[in-house]
Amino acid sequence: MTRVFTLEGAGGPPLRVDLERDLNAQQRAAVTCGDGPKLVIAGAGSGKTRTITYRVAYLMSKGVPSSSILLATFTNKAAREMLSRVESLTGSAVGQVWGGTFHSLGNRILRHHAKLLGLSSNYSILDEEDQRDLLKVCVTEARITVEEKRFPAPSLLQDLISFAFNTEQPLAVVIERRAPHFIQWTKEIEGILSRYAAKKRHANALDYDDLLGWWLTLLQDHPEAAARLGRQFRCLLVDEYQDTNTIQAQIVERVAAHNGCNLMVVGDDAQSIYGWRGADYDNILKFPERNPGTEIFRLEMNYRSTPQILDFTNASIHQNANQFHKTLVASRPEGSRPVVIPVNDVYQEAAFVAQRILQLRDEGIALEEIAVLYRAHAHSTILQAELVRRNIPYEIRSGVRFFEQAHIKDVVAYLKILQNPFDEVAWRRLFLMLPRVGNVTAAKLWDAAASAADPLTALLGDTVRSMLPPNARPFFTRFQHDLKHLQELAQHDVPDALIRSILETGYVDYVRANYEGAESRLEDIEQLGVFARSYRSLQALLSELILLGELYGQDVAAGSSAETERLILSSVHQAKGLEWQVVFLLRMCEGGFPSPMALREEGGEEEERRIFYVATTRAKEDLYILHPLVDLSPRGAGGLLLQPSRFLQEIPFTLYEQGEIDLSASSAPDLSA
Repeated sequence: MTRVFTLEGAGGPPLRVDLERDLNAQQRAAVTCGDGPKLVIAGAGSGKTRTITYRVAYLMSKGVPSSSILLATFTNKAAREMLSRVESLTGSAVGQVWGGTFHSLGNRILRHHAKLLGLSSNYSILDEEDQRDLLKVCVTEARITVEEKRFPAPSLLQDLISFAFNTEQPLAVVIERRAPHFIQWTKEIEGILSRYAAKKRHANALDYDDLLGWWLTLLQDHPEAAARLGRQFRCLLVDEYQDTNTIQAQIVERVAAHNGCNLMVVGDDAQSIYGWRGADYDNILKFPERNPGTEIFRLEMNYRSTPQILDFTNASIHQNANQFHKTLVASRPEGSRPVVIPVNDVYQEAAFVAQRILQLRDEGIALEEIAVLYRAHAHSTILQAELVRRNIPYEIRSGVRFFEQAHIKDVVAYLKILQNPFDEVAWRRLFLMLPRVGNVTAAKLWDAAASAADPLTALLGDTVRSMLPPNARPFFTRFQHDLKHLQELAQHDVPDALIRSILETGYVDYVRANYEGAESRLEDIEQLGVFARSYRSLQALLSELILLGELYGQDVAAGSSAETERLILSSVHQAKGLEWQVVFLLRMCEGGFPSPMALREEGGEEEERRIFYVATTRAKEDLYILHPLVDLSPRGAGGLLLQPSRFLQEIPFTLYEQGEIDLSASSAPDLSA
């Protein structure tokens, strides 16, 4: 039996700060608390980072060696910034603090304990591209026969395998729930997972998930090593605990079990919005149940938003049943109530936002102090076009600019060959989407078509199909059928109808098999159809799309440079942790926000309400919320009336102003040219 002796510290570096002056009472209580499990519920804008950094500095000042402190964050940048602030608070180097992401910390620990696990300490780490390349090799070696349904691309296999690992669900269950269109390939995908694991082991390589998986295995299967880690890390702190997955929570709570549960987790259950990527809401919600004796601290003083904005957000989040109840209190002076504005349709929504932004800019508010947020990237489509037309420079935080996305370019390629059958670049893009068609075969197809009087007609014939390998012909036959239907429809020259028809072709299978976030991308294409409604001809639409692309290439606004201020466009998820003076929130209607897809999941409505909470708490002074009244998407058949979001309907009308726009004016621009 091992006898354990505790070496008492002789005291650490004194704090260079005044805790009474620098922290409010709630923060100070969390910073100066004693040992044991602690849960800090840090409301939006309540000084979470300040509390964590002061806690680390406080521990060091009380004699806890820096090497005995582990600080887990979700980015290495966040850890570096926090530890830099700790240095300024203590005047002491913090290089020995174990700070970083779960994956970086796991890597450091595994390098020391590799032999216990049967690993070599010089293992390689596969980045995401390496993982996809190795999975591609596995698929090739498996010799999977694809006849009717496409097999998922390596990037999608990577996503399914990783989600299954991080949520501790069987791969078959994940496929059924997240990608039911791949159910017929379940056995083959499971076989590829086994092959992938064997290849990693043979190559002495670990991927990102392995860094967590082997760390957890070390704690589960090697109790002496787990005990040593518990003694080494006398104090554990975890930031953004609401975003951890089940593996991460098990790791830190198992380590803490060997140090007297001296674990402080910090986060906001009301900002738990990443369930779709594996975060487990129960990690923070049920932390006290798993760790008896947990002391809970609530940080409710908000330093960001006006009282009016907080009253609005509090009224919304209080509707959730499963939460740690808290009420944010503003430290700022009174301001304006949020404004809820019904708009006729998405065109009027975009026109109002663009016009109001220009007015705010004239009033002296810099563009970078203004953000437009949305639940789905597709919701920014019409607005992006409007901003380009009005020469308003902007920056996208939610991905690639709408018209530069690969799947949008795919659809435009279909439109281009219908407008101009001699467009070689567009044809090659379409050919390369077909299974078992590479650059060489695509070149042969084009050479055969280009010599004909009408390439489109030539490609509909049997002669071209016979040039393909036998196993590629069934897909080409479907491609020909789709082309013929689109060719017939193109005679009516209705751009939005053409785009809707592309969503009824084999291209949908291509999207689901090759792109991550397939359903969101299909929604993007629907929004492209809405964008196309205001164009009376395919030629006019394509001309405008090219013009938009040219303007994008010029950085949106003429003369724009790296120093030019820019409006921020972002999904709510990408905006978490950020703040702006003025925030616009788009598409707050049923069918838009909350996400219909999310509502089908257990606990989906409450997570969507938390996403709404995150969106509204980004605003410091002014919050504008818009909801279209008419659905112009294919699902709305061009005229379905829309209700305001349920999240708006449950908030007392006394907590916001009702805006109004003159609906007698035409909402859609005339772009028929």
